[in-house]
Amino acid sequence: MKTFLNGLLDAIFPSGCRYCGKKLGLNREVCFCETCWKSIRIIKEPACVYCGKQLFNENEHFCGDCTVRRLSFTDNRSAGIYEGVLKEALHEFKYKGKRSLVSPLGKIMTAYISKTGGVEDIDFIVPVPVFEKKKADREYNQAELLADYIGRSFKLPVLKDVLLRVDDTPPQYKFGVEERFKNVNGVFAVNNSSKIKWACILLVDDLLTTGATADECSKMLLGSGASQIRVFTLARGL
Repeated sequence: MKTFLNGLLDAIFPSGCRYCGKKLGLNREVCFCETCWKSIRIIKEPACVYCGKQLFNENEHFCGDCTVRRLSFTDNRSAGIYEGVLKEALHEFKYKGKRSLVSPLGKIMTAYISKTGGVEDIDFIVPVPVFEKKKADREYNQAELLADYIGRSFKLPVLKDVLLRVDDTPPQYKFGVEERFKNVNGVFAVNNSSKIKWACILLVDDLLTTGATADECSKMLLGSGASQIRVFTLARGL
């Protein structure tokens, strides 16, 4: 029966691991083989206490970037390093319509929170928004799906009508560090600000690299009455 089911799935869905090409079993939710999925590197101590970047010297507490630039959020924590399988999985989830990845990717994030703590002081979760046309093209906002998963897991309310993206801009990966900050300047707005007065907010996104997007979102939320913004992302660039 198992062989029959595998054959039937092979006829309907691509059966190779998206990373190594190895034949998959019955579980096609992840679209990566078990070996590749287990190769995802979770961020561990030492990590930058401010931006969450993986460090490799136990005597370090801050990364080089955070010694010269401080951003508007209190801190960022990310579950995994943006490389290899996690990078490919995020690409499949974000750009190729693999919505089913929200569960396995969400589990990585919630497992990280469960192990490290850090949501006891959170009042609301706010996902980083995408421009409405872009959301319609993709049929979902990946940050919203991850925020919903975390919210359900820890019984935290998710506010999707507070932070809005009011302008579309080119993707951040096309720019250098300083240009990324300019690219997102003024593209977010806050609606229903009364909901977040004095609130400690967990801002959720899929990826943090320079922190430009999280910084701009945090400025808007703090300027509208929030007391503190903490950021949590699935992945963190090296």
